[in-house]
Amino acid sequence: MDKASLLGDAISYINELKNKLQSAESDKEDLQKQLDSMKKELAGGKDARSGSTTSDQELKMSSHGSSKLVDMDIEVKIIGWDAMIRIQSSKRNHPAARLMSALRELDLEVHHASVSVVNDLMIQQATVKMGSRFYTQDQLKFALTSKFSDSTR
Repeated sequence: MDKASLLGDAISYINELKNKLQSAESDKEDLQKQLDSMKKELAGGKDARSGSTTSDQELKMSSHGSSKLVDMDIEVKIIGWDAMIRIQSSKRNHPAARLMSALRELDLEVHHASVSVVNDLMIQQATVKMGSRFYTQDQLKFALTSKFSDSTR
């Protein structure tokens, strides 16, 4: 190949990569819009086209909202018989005590726990060992959510 055809091939390849990048960015924007609309729908049954601009932090921080999903965010990861739990919520109603009570009721042995507070936001992390019962991630998340919901009534 001569230099001109080599450069021509390189230019066409670069243009092809640019087109792929633009397509990927467009797909990313579409997915982000879908995600935002789903978050808005979950955050209070609002229509995704209502045009409200509520940030994730405001959704998680809103107190006395119509949905417990808005007040609290629970993440659970299971590794063998151990579970890592992360809860982000308002610091009202003693969430650290409620978490420890829920873990005790679920027969989970706490190996490590930490609590961080910034303004009204509390982040709790716990590493636990399952005792007499094995939970899946979804089961444990549901159990913790229901325990927290029961204790706020």
